[in-house]
Amino acid sequence: MTINPLDSAHKHYESSHKIEMHIQYMPRALSSAPTCRQMSSTSYKNRLRIAIVFTLLSSYLVLKHLSSILMPSNREKSDLSRYTNSIFLPYVHKFHTQHVPMVHATISGIDFELPMDTGSTGVMIGAPRLPHISPDEGIPAYEYLSSSRILYSGRLVDQNITFHGADGTYAMAAVPILVVDRSMVCPWYKPGVDGFECPHIPGRPYPEPRDVSHITYMGVGFGRNRLEDKKLKALPRGNPFLNVASINGVALPSGSLRAGYTISTLGVHLGLTRDNTIGFLFTDLERGATSDARDWAMMKTCFRINGQGNNCGSALIDTGIPQMYIRTDVGVDLPNVTVRNPNRESETEWVKRVKPGTDITIGFPTLEGSEHVVGYSFKVDQGLSVMEPAYVVPEAQAPPPYVNTGRNFLFSLSVAFDAEGGRFGLKPLHSPSSQTVPSSL
Repeated sequence: MTINPLDSAHKHYESSHKIEMHIQYMPRALSSAPTCRQMSSTSYKNRLRIAIVFTLLSSYLVLKHLSSILMPSNREKSDLSRYTNSIFLPYVHKFHTQHVPMVHATISGIDFELPMDTGSTGVMIGAPRLPHISPDEGIPAYEYLSSSRILYSGRLVDQNITFHGADGTYAMAAVPILVVDRSMVCPWYKPGVDGFECPHIPGRPYPEPRDVSHITYMGVGFGRNRLEDKKLKALPRGNPFLNVASINGVALPSGSLRAGYTISTLGVHLGLTRDNTIGFLFTDLERGATSDARDWAMMKTCFRINGQGNNCGSALIDTGIPQMYIRTDVGVDLPNVTVRNPNRESETEWVKRVKPGTDITIGFPTLEGSEHVVGYSFKVDQGLSVMEPAYVVPEAQAPPPYVNTGRNFLFSLSVAFDAEGGRFGLKPLHSPSSQTVPSSL
């Protein structure tokens, strides 16, 4: 469970306030009262009840007033009228199911086409691509991407990244970059247990190092940490889309840019405004695993398999992959089949896939009711919906349920992340004012 620091402060304040009220109030009540011999037991109990009620009521009113000051209202969170700074980044190539979307950027005068992955956080560049950075510069660090099973080890070095937008516009972000010195595919790596190196497994050859000169990667996702993680790495300060310092060479005063972004099949808007969020339907997010005010948990979702079950957990819209990963709750049947692994470079010859024809219905953040924002459904491997992933991978049943939609989600829904207001937005492309998405598009 995520603990809200403000809730903790409220509980502490309420406790101390009640003690203070008892100390101040009780002596006054007793000082003017008759002696115990003169006062009946009933009268004393009534006075005591009044004191307790008064204390509780006072505490409630104080806390309610404090909450109204510290907690922004929904109207305040959604008011973007004073924010006008924004920049649009078109993709280098047309959005396609088989490729990670890329944006044009430069680092120290060196051009890059940076893959934009919403399923991770942080920037990784192979050391040979940044020759101006000394081999002994930076803080030792590593990153493991579970979807590709690749381990990256190197150093964190603060750098400026310039993103090139439409019509000659540009924006500069300042973030730490993982300069990758070593990388390898490590299928047996255990996040939170293993460290900088891929552990040796008796009877298996040590993985061969990969060529790091081709490594360019940019994670812009949120909610990728868990409270039980021993090492929190997916931090907002490492997300270049949340750390824009200037636009078109003009430094941004504090509070002048609404930290966040929108993502569609056309490109990315950095900085939320009233204009670039028209048509988005927003839902609130829970607090993240760190104290950073821009850190939020993944959005909520509920889904059904063949019309059965009510699996409610979290969702990830992941531009880094074309497939879907789905984990049902314990006891919910998810039909699957075993097929030969199409990835010939993998050591695993056979893999599991959700059975073709299986009907999957997904809602955000719920499937129905007043909190429902949007939803969609598709039949696996039928090709009837543009949102259908390339294939669906069943994960082992365990709470809480989880779904990674993959990038095909964006063919019908644009997304928005409000890092300051703690909101996630969805915009149906066929009709900005619509509340739902049809099963087949």
